[in-house]
Amino acid sequence: MRRIAVIGNGGGGKSTLARALGQHLGIPVYEVDEVQWLPGWRRAPLDEVAHSLEGWAAQDSWIIDGFGPWPVIDRRMGRADTIVYVDLPFRTHLWWAAKRQVVSLVQRRAWAGQSAPPPSLLLFRTLRRVHAMRSDLMELVTKSGRAAKLVHLQSPREMARWLGDVTRTTAEVVD
Repeated sequence: MRRIAVIGNGGGGKSTLARALGQHLGIPVYEVDEVQWLPGWRRAPLDEVAHSLEGWAAQDSWIIDGFGPWPVIDRRMGRADTIVYVDLPFRTHLWWAAKRQVVSLVQRRAWAGQSAPPPSLLLFRTLRRVHAMRSDLMELVTKSGRAAKLVHLQSPREMARWLGDVTRTTAEVVD
């Protein structure tokens, strides 16, 4: 595994999983939200976002966490040797995103290079929109023979088990 695309709805642990994989595998981790959002959670120009994402995906090894513009996602999925789709129940995404929102407000620390979390309405609308796209995402990650490189994680237990398997397998290869 040298080119790993991690996608899924917000609040599902994608970034945590991506960082753990990156640390263990020694692969750079890139978060789409860091180029997709300007300060104050304003959307960055799509052409700039696409340029950054294409540059990351052109490298020999990477873990890219998140979506970005649809055509760029499609090309990234084609370049990836592993596609990790974090697809937890909607209520789990909602709960984890709500907890992250509260913790961010209390600690006055956000993610994606932001000084504060996004407005809750924006966050929850995005969660609902991404959840409604599940069938489109599944089609995207399975088309053109991509199903063979898909890791479809549907519970926190599956996420932990898969990460543990990757950790053990790569440790055995090194030994």
